[in-house]
Amino acid sequence: MSSAEGDSQVARPDYDVIIVGGRPAGATLAARLGKRGLRVLIVDRAKFPSHPGVPSSPAIHAGAMALLDELGIDQAAYDDAHARMRSLLLDMAGVFNATFPVPKLIHGRDYVIGIDRRKFDAVLWEHLDRFPSVEKRSQFNVTNLVCQGKQVVGIVGATKGEMPREITARCVVGADGRFSLIARKAGSEVVEDASVYTSTVYFANWKGVRPLHPEYSVGYVHATLRGLDVLFFAMPNGEWNINTHARSDRVRIDGNPDRYYMDTLRSLPQVWRYLEKAERTSDLCGIKQIGNGYRRPTGPGWVLVGDAVHYKDPADGQGIYDALIGAKLLDRALERWFSEKASWEMAMESYRRELWQETHAMFVVTTTRIKRELFSEPPMPIVRTVMRWMMTDPQYADTFIRVQARQCPPELLLSQKLAASAIARGIWRDVTGRFSRQTKSDQ
Repeated sequence: MSSAEGDSQVARPDYDVIIVGGRPAGATLAARLGKRGLRVLIVDRAKFPSHPGVPSSPAIHAGAMALLDELGIDQAAYDDAHARMRSLLLDMAGVFNATFPVPKLIHGRDYVIGIDRRKFDAVLWEHLDRFPSVEKRSQFNVTNLVCQGKQVVGIVGATKGEMPREITARCVVGADGRFSLIARKAGSEVVEDASVYTSTVYFANWKGVRPLHPEYSVGYVHATLRGLDVLFFAMPNGEWNINTHARSDRVRIDGNPDRYYMDTLRSLPQVWRYLEKAERTSDLCGIKQIGNGYRRPTGPGWVLVGDAVHYKDPADGQGIYDALIGAKLLDRALERWFSEKASWEMAMESYRRELWQETHAMFVVTTTRIKRELFSEPPMPIVRTVMRWMMTDPQYADTFIRVQARQCPPELLLSQKLAASAIARGIWRDVTGRFSRQTKSDQ
């Protein structure tokens, strides 16, 4: 850390808040603070539009869309008719299929939207032009924090081509992702880690994919039940994002991720039938051994938001929602501090507690699912009975989708009561169906 000399920099800072990272967490926090008229500098090392440095799920649900509504961001700016997925189709190793329809959720939305992250992130960045007190700088590289004693009072950095300099603020926010520089420089340690069971993800966009449904776009998952899933997300402009999601200890890249990706897709006839006449339209993106955890969120003069504080596997498509809700909670805490309703320590403790309450149950669900769905190999008799009874149960399907949209408590998905009732209904469907077929054959 760089040290600031004297009291002048703290007494007369350049900004109220400096936000490092301009993607969903940072940009929406800046918008909320800008609404309050606070002097905000937001910086990002990238130039927009561009992909995020670390790949993430390319889908958002009704819960995330509602948070964007609060900011006055028009859905038309990131929406696309083809990319509205109204059902999730599951192929469980070719043994059985299940359909999870998306119910009408917030504002009647009965779909999940696949998004182009380049365009989506650029929409959020450009939205900040509405707020006169928010200054944004892209292609800005932060190299250090400015400190006075233990207190963070600014950053060291510069726009591309300029000499680095110190910029001061009343507080600094790290919204710079799971490999956060601000977290490292501030000494934020990991306070919870669930990375024993990790996945490796590779994905690319395709066009000309064989239709998965005759009437509308759907999400599709092919689960091998042997440590590998392949996911299809509808994307804007008629494209599809095809994602391989595998347990990390079985992924063999051998220096050629493209070959691994294509060989994986070709090895699954149920998947390749949709792609054999399709064409890849993007470079391959990926991330190995995806960690799951929480960092200490705050300290003197600094605070983390989004993936910088809470990071997990993208399997449940929660990354953007977590970034948006974290920004909302941090805005609320900062408002209490700036209005002198609470000390920094009190405001940040409320942020820590509320962030945990909002995200931790889903964190447990996600990490439990990674262990159960990628690292266990259920016997086929169990797949044909217990798993089929659960996954084809309408109430279980409805609960699953509502949990993904954060419309009901995530812990419901781990409830023994939900599983037991779904299995009981499945047995009943089998018995009554067999009885009905027998009756018809006797007539």
